[in-house]
Amino acid sequence: MFLPALLLIHLSNFIYFSTASPVDEVPRNPVADALRATPTARIDAGVIIGTTTTVQGATAAVNQFLGIPYASAPTGTARFSPPRPPAAWNATLDTKKSKSSCIQVFREYLEEIFGGPKETESEDCLYLNVFSPRKEWNVAKPSLPILYWLHPGGSTFGNIAQPMYDGSHFAALEDVIIVTVQYRLDVFGFPQSPDISNLTERNLGLLDQRAGLDWIHRNIKNFGGDASRITVFGASFGGASTDALVASYPADSEPPFHAAILMSGGYAWFAYQQCNDSDYTPWTTFANALNCTSLECVKGKSAADIKAVRRNQPFFFGPACDNITYVQDPRLRKQAGNFARVPVMLGSSTGDGSYFIAVVGADVDAYFTTFFPGLTGLKTRAMAAYPIGSGGRVDNFTQLSEIHTDWNFRCPSFFNAQDSAKFVPTYRYLYNATFPNTRQTNPNITAIWPLKYQGAWHTSELADVFSTFAAAYPSVDAPPEEKALSDIVRGAWAAFAKDPEKAPVEGWARVGGVDTDVLSFGTDGESGVGTVKDLIGKCNIWKDFLEANHL
Repeated sequence: MFLPALLLIHLSNFIYFSTASPVDEVPRNPVADALRATPTARIDAGVIIGTTTTVQGATAAVNQFLGIPYASAPTGTARFSPPRPPAAWNATLDTKKSKSSCIQVFREYLEEIFGGPKETESEDCLYLNVFSPRKEWNVAKPSLPILYWLHPGGSTFGNIAQPMYDGSHFAALEDVIIVTVQYRLDVFGFPQSPDISNLTERNLGLLDQRAGLDWIHRNIKNFGGDASRITVFGASFGGASTDALVASYPADSEPPFHAAILMSGGYAWFAYQQCNDSDYTPWTTFANALNCTSLECVKGKSAADIKAVRRNQPFFFGPACDNITYVQDPRLRKQAGNFARVPVMLGSSTGDGSYFIAVVGADVDAYFTTFFPGLTGLKTRAMAAYPIGSGGRVDNFTQLSEIHTDWNFRCPSFFNAQDSAKFVPTYRYLYNATFPNTRQTNPNITAIWPLKYQGAWHTSELADVFSTFAAAYPSVDAPPEEKALSDIVRGAWAAFAKDPEKAPVEGWARVGGVDTDVLSFGTDGESGVGTVKDLIGKCNIWKDFLEANHL
């Protein structure tokens, strides 16, 4: 049954899609009723139409609006320009399918690890997806909290079409709205060109993320969301982007979000974040490969030519320290309390470093020469603190994996949490679960990363957060233990979004000087949950290095 379009538009200003009549005498099935109508919403640029799906165990269906433009296409003369609002449309816009990914480098990583998707890439990629519970609500007083997802990928790859980031289960089972956003990547998102004198305009990917936040504030009421209850959450570079948002808003400001979740990624305390925005060697090398000497020349090249050049270049295009979207001194700001005063939840995984060792190799001397050149004293202290034969370290691979996990992820999270906890409610977690379906069995991967080394690898918790293990890992069924843990993890993230002042899990203490203030998801490597002692001693080994190599 389809209601007339004008009536739907009128109703959307008051109650979002009630298909039951107030004079009905027969009890109605809300899920069945929801499926009788196609979800439509009016946003500031026009009317959109989506789809509805059901989730086992949920009391409400879920409306999916996929591929909503939150900015105009950054193509042609708009390449390397800040995001601009999309042009309004008159006809109803179909938002039933995710749009193209942003152009990226190392896309093969996604396809190897997660099996796709193999959708097209395009510069026209500034879209977001909205997953909202299908239920009655008063548009004058929307109440649902929103979780705004910033995907991982090191600022070089990633997209929201990954089956792992389908927000349907999360939205339906926890009564929240999930918004996932695409942002420009690599040189398209972070063009560190000397011809761009305004450093903020070199951080287009971060500006895209902020434009998505602004879209939520303008439009989320039309999906039942309360714009005063936005939690930004992200993993890896998405976590760093989230932390960059937290650090960039002064303590006396009103940030456009009310809480933040940092998952195996952060900005404050993360090593090698020195600001050197006048080193144009990567850009010059890139432009020369295109036979260009100016930004205008690069603008005139095809996206395919740019991607082809970038595939063969080893250097990195990331954010510039403009002190607006990406501040120069996040650690010092945190310690001084000059950051967004919002509750924070942050954590890491026990095997965050394992894949990186698979890539760089397990030669101890080569590893320390690469990451800590000249720091022989640090090497000596580290080798003494992480001896083979104890703590599960059986060889150089497991030894270096733990070392890389600690200085790159777990200890920055520890110090970041200690700084934040002095000013805002802060909760810290550790993900320590491993399940058969998350093992990477592709021969191309196991050749360098054998199954025995994988463990709770970097971002492996995402399928449990979104409860998308069936879609993310379709070849092996999720065991009951993972489903049980997913209910706890997803519930914790949702509870924090709903009320970040309260403990997301009963018994989870705020960070604040107690050495057992870390909640472990998977204390037994599976579904157990409990508190664990922190790594204060080991993290102190890395403290001086992290401080010296951040600014």
